[in-house]
Amino acid sequence: MNIQKKLSRLGIQKIEELNKKDVNYLAHYMANCMTNTFSSLQDFYNEILAKLLNCKMYYARIEGDLSKVNYIYEDNCIYIDENVNIYEPNEQLFHELIHYLQVVKKKNGKIKQIGLCDFGDFSLTGLGINEALVQYMSARLMKRVKERAFVYGLEINTISPETYPVLTNLMEQLIYLLGEEQIILASLNFNNKFDDLFYNTFEEKGKLIIKNFDKILDLKNKLLESKEGIYKKETKEILEECILYAYLEMQNMMMTKYFDKIVTLLTSIEEVDFYIEKFLNYRKLLGVTEKNRYEVLDFYEEYKDGIMTKFDKQLMKISKNQGKNTLSLYNNKFGAFLKKMISRFGAKG
Repeated sequence: MNIQKKLSRLGIQKIEELNKKDVNYLAHYMANCMTNTFSSLQDFYNEILAKLLNCKMYYARIEGDLSKVNYIYEDNCIYIDENVNIYEPNEQLFHELIHYLQVVKKKNGKIKQIGLCDFGDFSLTGLGINEALVQYMSARLMKRVKERAFVYGLEINTISPETYPVLTNLMEQLIYLLGEEQIILASLNFNNKFDDLFYNTFEEKGKLIIKNFDKILDLKNKLLESKEGIYKKETKEILEECILYAYLEMQNMMMTKYFDKIVTLLTSIEEVDFYIEKFLNYRKLLGVTEKNRYEVLDFYEEYKDGIMTKFDKQLMKISKNQGKNTLSLYNNKFGAFLKKMISRFGAKG
């Protein structure tokens, strides 16, 4: 599509290009924010700054409900509404600048990928997980703290309650499990270790997790269309229910696959201690349904019984391999964890 036609269709009217002073300010400010917020990016300050200094940015009149800052990948430019103050922290601006930094092009100039999203000949893969990560990063750059959000029949805690709350919460769960470093480096094309980490952990469930991120984003976009009158009220309710069940499926899938896999890899009592604590704390990240919050908590409690048995067996195996002294330590350690579990989760809620 002709870029001018696309801008017109979106309701973006270009006014003028940002002057060098403004671009220089934004580039340095963004590079500093990113490297100060994400320790994994500290060694890449110069690369981030250099790319941002070459970013084409325009002031524009942006009409309707469209975001007041937009990265348009067809012309590799960012359009900023004329009323946006670029000298104040702006989450939308952070979000779109990250997208600009993510772009990788082929030799023929066509886009190969944007972060974790791959541009195939006929389809996009990973758009949902990439949007979730970029929003997580944007909220972190704004120094957001977790808040409770009620959306699509869900009650969740997230650092992004207003923008992509469901996707961001799932990203927070994923980062809790796998860590932040590799996914952020991969999203900005500084290494490619995240794919191995992700698929080695989730194995056959990995592709389904990626698809569910995409599914939730697609359903959310259809809901936006329903607000414009394209869908009936009944269809809107169905879409919200689909998001709810996709979220619950994904939440349960990530938790069970991760801990089922990790427990078999533990080789010391200290490691078992660490991952039992990690599992117990995971409960704080779980979203619940507003109508029946105990549906999720019951699943967690049922799974907890099974995974704690697996931790117990792994501790016994380690202890037997390391001798009688370690077996005595095992008995003391596991008894302490049982007491902790009873005191922490004696009552549901």
